[in-house]
Amino acid sequence: MYYEAAISGTGRTICVRSEEPLNPGERIWVGWKGERTKCYVIGPSFQKDSFTVKERDGRSFLTEKHVEIAKWISRRFGSPIGMVFDLFFPPGIDDYVTEKVISQSPFLGFEEMLLSDFVKDKGEKVLEEMLKKGLVKIEKSFYIKEPKPRLKKRVFLKASIPELVRTPLTLKQKMVVEYLQFNGGVLLEDLLRDLEVSRSVIESLREKGIIEVLHQDVPPKKRSNRTTFKEELSDVNLFFGPAGSGKTEALLQLAGEYSRRGTVLFLVPEVSILTHLLSRLKGLFPQMRVGIYHSYLSKSRKNLEWYRAVEGKIDILLGTRSAVFVPVKNFSLIIVDEEHDESFYQYSPPSYDAVEVAREISRVFEVPLVMSSATPALKTYVEAKEGKIKVFTFVRKHADVSIEVVDMRKEERVGSFARKTLDRMEETLKEGRRVLVYVRRKGYWGRVQCETCGHVLKCEDCDVSLVFHLDSRSLKCHQCGREYGFEEECPVCGGKLSGKGFGTEKIERELQRYFPERRVMRIDREVVEDVMEVEDYINRLISGEIDILVGTRMVTKSFDVPEIGLVCVLDVDSLIFLPDFSASLRVFQLIVQVFGRASRKGTGRAILQTYNPDEEVIMRAIKEDVEGFYERELERRKSLGYPPYKHLIHIALKSKDPNQGKRLLTRLRNSLDGEEVLGPAEHWMFKLKGFYRHHLVVKTDKVEETLSKVEKYSKVLGLDPLILVDPPSLEIPD
Repeated sequence: MYYEAAISGTGRTICVRSEEPLNPGERIWVGWKGERTKCYVIGPSFQKDSFTVKERDGRSFLTEKHVEIAKWISRRFGSPIGMVFDLFFPPGIDDYVTEKVISQSPFLGFEEMLLSDFVKDKGEKVLEEMLKKGLVKIEKSFYIKEPKPRLKKRVFLKASIPELVRTPLTLKQKMVVEYLQFNGGVLLEDLLRDLEVSRSVIESLREKGIIEVLHQDVPPKKRSNRTTFKEELSDVNLFFGPAGSGKTEALLQLAGEYSRRGTVLFLVPEVSILTHLLSRLKGLFPQMRVGIYHSYLSKSRKNLEWYRAVEGKIDILLGTRSAVFVPVKNFSLIIVDEEHDESFYQYSPPSYDAVEVAREISRVFEVPLVMSSATPALKTYVEAKEGKIKVFTFVRKHADVSIEVVDMRKEERVGSFARKTLDRMEETLKEGRRVLVYVRRKGYWGRVQCETCGHVLKCEDCDVSLVFHLDSRSLKCHQCGREYGFEEECPVCGGKLSGKGFGTEKIERELQRYFPERRVMRIDREVVEDVMEVEDYINRLISGEIDILVGTRMVTKSFDVPEIGLVCVLDVDSLIFLPDFSASLRVFQLIVQVFGRASRKGTGRAILQTYNPDEEVIMRAIKEDVEGFYERELERRKSLGYPPYKHLIHIALKSKDPNQGKRLLTRLRNSLDGEEVLGPAEHWMFKLKGFYRHHLVVKTDKVEETLSKVEKYSKVLGLDPLILVDPPSLEIPD
């Protein structure tokens, strides 16, 4: 029998031959180019020039529907089919394989034996002979040992809120406390597994009197005060409404209800959001089996969660974009929270849009899809307006947000701040509330420039300005990470160097000087290596250990901190004028999302410092005028032929020669007869990590047909470009 198979890690397919039937999506191994090579079965083949299957799993973790989805992703995004199949499996899965020798004859005296025991007892030659004669066969058993819960040990929160505020706790200890605040007592083993904390963390909390561990046979009672989502869902749905309007609560209720019918896939854009959602779900539905899947899990935990989901042992699977590929067979509902977030897009090969993949899974498996956002993707907005998507509108009930725009051209300035901004901060702090400050970049100065000749210090490997960091008194490239020593004299003319602009480090230092009695901290990639640490900063903000928190984009993500009384946005002007078709939309979504942190329960304030107060994107964002801004943005995109009215294929090429990329892409453009092509041109970040980058853009109504032409002529010309379909922006990954 002959089958088409995709070679792992490539876009190539081959024909394979097997004496036994192979399953769609099954992993097999063949001898290819002299090496043992992993492949995935796609389906029957009519070719005869084939490779012999040397080894197989003997079962498939994927169904025909998953194979259909993999093929669609490859066509839709131009991603290599073998790399797409790889996404369905976690790294290291073969570390959990047990091989067994299965008897095919009643006269051999055994039914099955571990392969290692058989070889040790009878030898490899005997095994080979028995395999040839069909007396035995080898099967793989994938088994990941699940921890057995000690049914009588349950963990309860013992300390009161005032005690918790006074007691210093580590990040892991705070994660446990938050988890228990939503749960009336959980199995110790469940807690250890869900949060990936050690028993020493539990013991330390017990010694501090924060928790108690009891031997209790009776499980905690289910909460009886929960509501249900009574509206009927359509095939594709949008939960639309501002921050603080109850969208997340409705999503949690939906997840609980649909989990009775099968597995619910619940996608969020960032890892830092997951722990909080996990705690809330466990609190609402104590008996529910909730899994978690993201890139920061340990290898063993990731494989365990994957295996449990595949075997149908999880009711709700919480995860970031990679979780969309966990091959669940019994989907009942798919949820995508903050569906507009560009974190759902995978820029590096194999590229894909997790929201689009979720839509396809919903269609193929015939289960409802629910997307949620205060600022939906334009495609979602258009489909909702045209009635193709059922819209559930949520209205903010309790919060009253007062928003001020500060014109930095006219206001009295104190350092990087307007005097008015500092006054609002002081008023908020006196009220006993917290302040959140958004800054676009990390570092101290945004660039270093000569006062005499105007020379700007740039990275030798990248076409970007170096950023000064006061803590290390060094210049850093935020693209390649290269670090330089800081000299006060200009390398060109010997003049004096001075700093321009500001980053989180400078803002933190200024606020510490303005408010010496207050606890000011910053959060960016310089101080936070693990994104899970974001949760710790948020907890400290809630408890009052931090009065003012300064941060980059990571502080704009979905979290609920009612204690925040003021949100300040200091620097979005430069983002508005980026040479990117999506610049205005991204700024609008950013401002609305940041100000959403001030709209949680009660009266909140927000303030935006800008040199461009009359820009339409700013005026509409502060009014949360989603409809008004989107209509203008759609009108502009329709006239220019940009998504969602046409598909956009972004093609980029990097080379060591500053002129080669343009020459090669020009040849590709000339081959694409009949296509609407912009470019090629230098990318706005032309040099990065020693390579020069050129790009071009193709606009098309027939994305798969055009992609096929791009791939065909790229091969003819010997090019290996980066191809991105409908990316959120025209950025090029490293």
